Amino acid sequence: MGEYAFAIVPSFDICEKIITVRGKYKYVSSSEPHITVKASCGISDDMKWLPACRNIISNSGIFEVTVGLPNYFGNKDVLYLEIISDELIELHKRLVSVFDADEEQIRKCFELEHYKPHITIARKSRLSESAIEEMRKDISPYFRSKHVFSVSSVGLFYREDNNEKFRKKIDIEITN
Repeated sequence: MGEYAFAIVPSFDICEKIITVRGKYKYVSSSEPHITVKASCGISDDMKWLPACRNIISNSGIFEVTVGLPNYFGNKDVLYLEIISDELIELHKRLVSVFDADEEQIRKCFELEHYKPHITIARKSRLSESAIEEMRKDISPYFRSKHVFSVSSVGLFYREDNNEKFRKKIDIEITN
């Protein structure tokens, strides 16, 4: 069984900066820069959920996302860029409501009240803490001023197993 997730790809300038910094530290990520809107928990291979999700996304209205400063989850376990958008949080909640997730799945996938929109830059499991701190110093000047971009589509991403990167399966345009 494969794995699906809904995500937003940030604007080119944001992706380019993250990829450049990752490259400097030879950091290999399991995915390209993205903002997860709905994680894989509860998403089945039968795709019976797709029409409802497509309807929610396409009718959500184009919205803006603000990219904030770098920060950490845990004990410097994950270096990420903060994402600020009430519309994104609302879209996340509406997508989660399509699936029959229990409390354990919601906690495991950091959904609903646990949801913190972000763009992962690096994980300590793949790099030393000192290298991650250097990455934060390298990327911080670029994100001192706010970067805002409009979201006009959400991608449905898929991977067959944990050894491969998520790849975009379809792009769902926001029509309103």
